[in-house]
Amino acid sequence: MKSHNPTKLLAAAMASLITGTCAASAGTNFSDQWWNPNESGWGISVLQQADIMFVDIFVYGADGQPTWYTAAATQQAGPQGHIAFTGDLLRTTGPYFGMPSFNPDSVVYRKVGTLSFDAVTVDTAMLTYVVDGVVVSKPITRQLWKYEDFNGNYYGGFTYDFSQCTNPASNGHVEELGTVSIAQAGSAAFTISAQSSAHTCTFSGDYSQAGHMGTSQGTFSCTDGLSGTFTAFEMERTGNGMTGRINGQDNFCNFSGRFGGLQR
Repeated sequence: MKSHNPTKLLAAAMASLITGTCAASAGTNFSDQWWNPNESGWGISVLQQADIMFVDIFVYGADGQPTWYTAAATQQAGPQGHIAFTGDLLRTTGPYFGMPSFNPDSVVYRKVGTLSFDAVTVDTAMLTYVVDGVVVSKPITRQLWKYEDFNGNYYGGFTYDFSQCTNPASNGHVEELGTVSIAQAGSAAFTISAQSSAHTCTFSGDYSQAGHMGTSQGTFSCTDGLSGTFTAFEMERTGNGMTGRINGQDNFCNFSGRFGGLQR
């Protein structure tokens, strides 16, 4: 958090959608298993590399038998605040999987329509696809299988952009590096302690997760008297460390930024 001089300063698509503070960004990783929780039994798998996502849709045909479609969708300019991907939708047939060897020359691709993946938040999107003239549009969200474990000590830091400060001179970009520790109690309490040369701040809140992305909302306080509310979101845990985004408000300013760290 930015240190302020006190002598100068005085501060969806679905019912389960996360609020707009968790808006998707151009850097959001949409790789995950996605579904509509009110329609368990079908879904889509997304693997994203840079600005291209490969999508598998597994659904059922008119005969009730399982079928699947694929698309390689590229990122497009969407409505303000949206991250959109579109591409051709394909139906594929090929040789029986039980054959001694697989002959790729026997694979036949047929374009059946188009696919659009329109994300408003980090964890929710509108899926629209067309199969031989049949148009389907469904709200979807990341599917949770197991909570990530963020417990640990890291070295990294926070970068913030401050806005709407009581003193306009405090608006701007700040970077703070140091140690970051996280204590997580499953799906309950979540605490981030960040220490830098300016101060030590403790962020305490609840924890929720959609797919592999975590979110924590709560309050924070710092050793120099700063305090306020925050939302940490788009939190990802890897074998090397963790990353996330954060929005909030302290005594004097609004702030929006990123944080992360390497496992120590």
